[in-house]
Amino acid sequence: MPNVASVKRLRPAITALCLLGIVSVACKLSSLPGAKTNMFQGTNAQDGATRLKGKLGVDAVKVSRMEIHEDRMSIVVQDPTKPKNFDEYTYEKGELKGPKPVEALVLGNQEFTADKSRLFDLSEVNLGLVPEVCRKAAERAQIEEGKCENISIDWESARWTRTKEENDKKQAEARAEFTRKALEGKLNAMDEMRKATGDLVVTWRVWIKGPRATKDFWVDAKGNVWDYH
Repeated sequence: MPNVASVKRLRPAITALCLLGIVSVACKLSSLPGAKTNMFQGTNAQDGATRLKGKLGVDAVKVSRMEIHEDRMSIVVQDPTKPKNFDEYTYEKGELKGPKPVEALVLGNQEFTADKSRLFDLSEVNLGLVPEVCRKAAERAQIEEGKCENISIDWESARWTRTKEENDKKQAEARAEFTRKALEGKLNAMDEMRKATGDLVVTWRVWIKGPRATKDFWVDAKGNVWDYH
């Protein structure tokens, strides 16, 4: 029978093993369907994307837009079996729900079905950056008790993720080109419209919210956080 001194020496090791067991069980429970999941932590957002890819059964999942909240992530995709259709899937509490039909945008007589819309590949979005992006945006925001409230991922003007100097240079070049074409009588309204809508990149928009203030930031594909300029 062990003496009192032996038990005292073993007590720290026993305590450590018990804590390790508790953490292991907690991790397993958090991964079960129905368990509360924070989408801004760990690999939860990545797990949702992996689950969606598996359900659709295709390597290239074409996405219209994404929304990430603390308790869920929603992704609007092109139906791989019916390319005209948009469907929405929601990943929440470890479960993937969907598809939910989504209406196409209609402008006048033009219907922008999925096959006529600008889409991006799900694999182009590094959802592993979500926790780091939230941390960096919260640090930049300097809001009392500020934390990530929402992340939207969509096509946005590339100007939001360029420096002011780069934007000023591009604007000056565009004005000079516009003036030259106008003077030469070569100005084409449709071409100019295509240029205006063509300077788009897949961009994250991150909202940091606290009890007294909310700020938002633009984030590029590499996870760099940009202030408004």
